[in-house]
Amino acid sequence: MSDRGNPHGVNSRFTDRARRVSVAALQEARRFRHTAIGTEHLLLGLVGEGGAAASVLAACGVALPGCRDRVRAAHGQGVGPEPGHLPFTAGAKRALALAVRESLALGHRHVDTGHLLLGVLAEGEAAVVDLLAGYGLDVVDVRDRAFAALAGIDLAPARRSARLFLSYRRPQDLHLAGRIADRLDDIGRSVVGDVGECDVLLAVVGPDWAPTDSMRTEVARAAERAVPVVPVLVDGAVLPADQLPATAAPRPAPPLTLRHETFRADVARLADVVRYAQPGIG
Repeated sequence: MSDRGNPHGVNSRFTDRARRVSVAALQEARRFRHTAIGTEHLLLGLVGEGGAAASVLAACGVALPGCRDRVRAAHGQGVGPEPGHLPFTAGAKRALALAVRESLALGHRHVDTGHLLLGVLAEGEAAVVDLLAGYGLDVVDVRDRAFAALAGIDLAPARRSARLFLSYRRPQDLHLAGRIADRLDDIGRSVVGDVGECDVLLAVVGPDWAPTDSMRTEVARAAERAVPVVPVLVDGAVLPADQLPATAAPRPAPPLTLRHETFRADVARLADVVRYAQPGIG
């Protein structure tokens, strides 16, 4: 943690891993060509650096690629030349000071990533609150989990709404995918735009087409993250077992048959399939 931009002079309290978080935050700000290091960049540094904070955030479903996408969507990509040294924003400085305060309140002699996460959450900037809300997370619950991690208490992964990715990628399937997405939203299952953010991938296959190369690529990306893949077989489609790459998911997900005449009931059954495929996600 650099003393420059840190008026509190608390550099010696930070562990090596906590200092690396500030370096990672600087790199993330540079990645977006932003002009200062904010709490959102500190959060990205915590996600990517490992340690207690990364474990807490991973248990809440926060992964680095999706988190970067959310920061980009909220704050944009800069267009200027890549900057050198960047200052901390006022909010980031307060978060660092609050991390020290959290450590002292707990009777600890050092500031590690768990304390940094507490500081970022205690600062309460909208950038981080909104980012976590996009994951269906409550700041108070994440803080409780960070305290538990610092105390060595294991908590079950945070229960949250499932994030689903629809893989189809044929222009003529757009209407069907849109209907599925709308219905999933109605029953509280959010559809995300990137495989890197999803809890379950839905591979939509109709009776007159085979999986496309794009679908195979997306399923392979899901397999790398051990994300379950649920084949959604439309109007009598049959999917041989070798048509899609296998995943390392906890258990194989049964295919779901979707017919136009029973569309609403069939899409509603996805909730049960998702819970089966990814326990703890509802």
